[in-house]
Amino acid sequence: MDSTVLNTLLRLTAETEKPASTVPFSQEEYDGRLTKLRAAMAEAGVEVVLLSSPEAMCWLHGYTLRWYKAHSPRRWRPLITTAVHVDHDRFIHFEGMEHAEMLRRTSVATDIRFLPRDKRDDFLEFMVGELAAEGWLGSTVGVELYSYVPSPAVHGEIKDALERHGSTVVDASSITRGVRRVKSLAEIAYIEEAAAINDAALIRLDEVLQPGMTELDAWSEMMSAMTALGGEPGALHETAVVGTMAGHALSGRRKFKAGDMLSVDPCGVVNRYHSNRTGLYYFGEPPEEYTQLMDALGGAYTVLGEVAKAGTPVREVNKAMREYYTETGLWDYRDQTWIGGYELGISFPPDWVGEWTFTIADEEAEGVFEENMVTNFESIVHLTLIDTLVYEKEGARTLSKIPFKIHVIDA
Repeated sequence: MDSTVLNTLLRLTAETEKPASTVPFSQEEYDGRLTKLRAAMAEAGVEVVLLSSPEAMCWLHGYTLRWYKAHSPRRWRPLITTAVHVDHDRFIHFEGMEHAEMLRRTSVATDIRFLPRDKRDDFLEFMVGELAAEGWLGSTVGVELYSYVPSPAVHGEIKDALERHGSTVVDASSITRGVRRVKSLAEIAYIEEAAAINDAALIRLDEVLQPGMTELDAWSEMMSAMTALGGEPGALHETAVVGTMAGHALSGRRKFKAGDMLSVDPCGVVNRYHSNRTGLYYFGEPPEEYTQLMDALGGAYTVLGEVAKAGTPVREVNKAMREYYTETGLWDYRDQTWIGGYELGISFPPDWVGEWTFTIADEEAEGVFEENMVTNFESIVHLTLIDTLVYEKEGARTLSKIPFKIHVIDA
């Protein structure tokens, strides 16, 4: 191709395909996150942390992709990394040139070290060399061993390279996840917006479900309702599946008929912040036993909202919840499933399950519910009922506005 034509195409692309940055938070918020991470590093005695998980990089500086080379050819090693030093108010991001435009769109990073696309075989040596030249190696370096990216093999290569430069390598997963546990008010605002989007999906199903539709039809309607309000794809497949205990199944081609129970488990998502709320739809008039069971499962949220005040020990909340399930006669039937909650927030595929969890069967649980933590709560005994809560001084508040009930579909 003639060079003049190619240069013209490149110029036109630069002029027409440069959308504005979509960084969701203020620079002040991101600066505060860096300060928070450095303080946690200092407390743990870690001089440098290498962030490799999508969640950690997005939390620190906004970076968002749909592909992190997590399961790529072995030559295309997943080495996208953000390096943070405990004594520096700047961080370094290492990336290939192919993602320069995505960094411009989604990240506030300013010190970006690029490697040309045809040099990706040298990425690890390049990154370690740059860190050594900065004087950032030779002491304790933390890596995210509990991140699915990079792969175990590449984690090993990184460890060997760091140790060759005199560094002691430790796991920093508890540091990088711990700083994300308590949410800022800006983060909670996105989660509340996500909850409203999730509710729209459940309302849409009330309007359109009918016998003869398939699980995939219901899934499509659910997703269309959320995307119409600006919702993003969730970090897990937002399932719609027939059955009371099939929550981890993929939606399929089964058609609905009278007497079926449809379980849906979506997350509303805004700027990768998730809010989870399930729905149950019965084709025809549900048995009275189902209605009574749903009432009991829903009542657990009233108790949780009252007892799970910020600062309350987890074991005390667990005790109160066990007493409730015992009084309702459900506790002895819990063995088929799990009752508890896990942290929700910023998430990327393949998982929206966060680090912090509580299980109400745990009588010796440590820790407290902290102000502005966000978790789901899974009230599950034969039927599945899940909602998202924010923990505040006055108690825990659920984010969904939809009543806890079985939705009846004419059949």
